[in-house]
Amino acid sequence: MDLSTIKAILFDKDGTLLKYEETWGPVNRKAALAAAGQDQDLANRLLAATGYDLETGTVQVGSTLGAGNSQEIARAWAQLGAVLSEQELVDMLDRYFSDAMQDAVPVQNIGGVTQAFHAQGYTLGVASSDSENAIHVFLASQGLSSFYDFVVGYNSGYGHKPDPGMLNAFCDQHSLDPAQVAMVGDNPQDMEMACRAKAGLRIAVLSGNGTAKDLEPLADFTLNDISELPVLFGLGAGGADRR
Repeated sequence: MDLSTIKAILFDKDGTLLKYEETWGPVNRKAALAAAGQDQDLANRLLAATGYDLETGTVQVGSTLGAGNSQEIARAWAQLGAVLSEQELVDMLDRYFSDAMQDAVPVQNIGGVTQAFHAQGYTLGVASSDSENAIHVFLASQGLSSFYDFVVGYNSGYGHKPDPGMLNAFCDQHSLDPAQVAMVGDNPQDMEMACRAKAGLRIAVLSGNGTAKDLEPLADFTLNDISELPVLFGLGAGGADRR
């Protein structure tokens, strides 16, 4: 495969740019308890029904919590008996999730990887099932806002994963052909979005809640995390220009 055709990289956020369990475990539990009116038994039912394993504290790949957005989580929790209305839940989740990004745990060497690709002229973007504001908060907390030319969340108006709208918008706004874009994500929905949009490259990372078994059949490459991207693209430790 000729990676020299790739001119842009679109990253998922949760599990790709930040560590999923360390970041989202506490906020998922906090949000469920608020949605349940501080009833721990109900909170546990809300969590379990939407993909949270109460014994291990992990989230199932492709589940509502693992891959859904605030609207989808709110809809599920409202149907399961949450004490707040669906819209109240959406507003609460967006607020909790954005606040959580101030203390999100980034993946290894996120700054170095970002700067290496930016220095070589790649166009960088983030497409997440979180809100657009939450993405901006996360990038700002890491001092990386200026390196990303495109940010899109579930509420940005370009649809939801795995539909291709987010990746298509990235291409439209930066005059890119989809074949010039590499999609990097930790979830089957990321790979499916890239497939539907006819992206040039699908790169799965195992730093989120997707396993090799889940992702390898859908991806061109499967990496442990984004710290391995520079070597894959031939930048090497020194970031030598390969383009």
